[in-house]
Amino acid sequence: MIPLTVTARDEEAALGACLDSLLAAIEVAERRLAIRIDLAVVLDECTDRSAAVAASRGVRAVASHGGKVEAQRAALRPGPFHIFSDADITVEPDTIFALCEVMLSDHDVQVAFPRKLPLAPRRRSLLARALHVYNARRGFSSQRTWFSGKLFAIRDWTVPDAGEIAGRARELPTSRFYDLGAPLRVDDVFLSRHILVTHGASALRETAGVVWFRAPETWRGMYRYYRRMRRELERIELLFPELVPEARAFAVRRPDELGAATVEERRAWEVFQLALAGCRLAYHAERIACDRLGMPARDPWPAIVETKQP
Repeated sequence: MIPLTVTARDEEAALGACLDSLLAAIEVAERRLAIRIDLAVVLDECTDRSAAVAASRGVRAVASHGGKVEAQRAALRPGPFHIFSDADITVEPDTIFALCEVMLSDHDVQVAFPRKLPLAPRRRSLLARALHVYNARRGFSSQRTWFSGKLFAIRDWTVPDAGEIAGRARELPTSRFYDLGAPLRVDDVFLSRHILVTHGASALRETAGVVWFRAPETWRGMYRYYRRMRRELERIELLFPELVPEARAFAVRRPDELGAATVEERRAWEVFQLALAGCRLAYHAERIACDRLGMPARDPWPAIVETKQP
């Protein structure tokens, strides 16, 4: 029995398509590998009809509180490994099979994850196109910063709890911008570094299969995504400095595929870089405003509504 957990927070619009694709992929995996997969949805403080969407497909749903990582902690069940999925994705039919095949055949692999690709943008703006090209070409880089947290199989999910985070935060200078004592909001940033240090880069394996997701299509959506991921990355590096050196050695990103890009892709790259410069400037200004000028910090995890549409 292999547990597969979908974590959802007000994902009514996207959850149905996600579950439909997962159920089809589970059927393929179970038939080809002679295994059973236990699918469940964990509702992270949902206020919409996500529970009804799961029930309409015969999928068990349980309530949780405290954010995505705590929802994953509450969902842990016995099994040789665990598969976690976001609720705003869809998968190809062979994706779960490919994950399970690697995890069952190579016990040195600690985390397996499929390639993730963006859906075609709905907006016709230059920025929407640029964001799509960047995500489709994975930043024109052959090296990954960390594994994909949208869907992954992991052999030993071990993430610091709120008590350990609070203890480490007490040893650091206070900051208005970083809520250093808050529990982890995403687990893949920490896990990628922890696995690299304890098992090496070979413990991370990209598999066959594809995860489809909807990328941001506006600067506001881009900045919200950039802000929360960079803020969590920097917070984890402050809390767990022992994981930084090896992670950075592995995580060097080089634009080595840009030379083979088409003219249209190069133009999209330039638009993306211009928007990214704006994100960096806004992020830097906000951090100065909080820590030096005493302005209150904004909500670090606002919803990115445009990424949650089917």
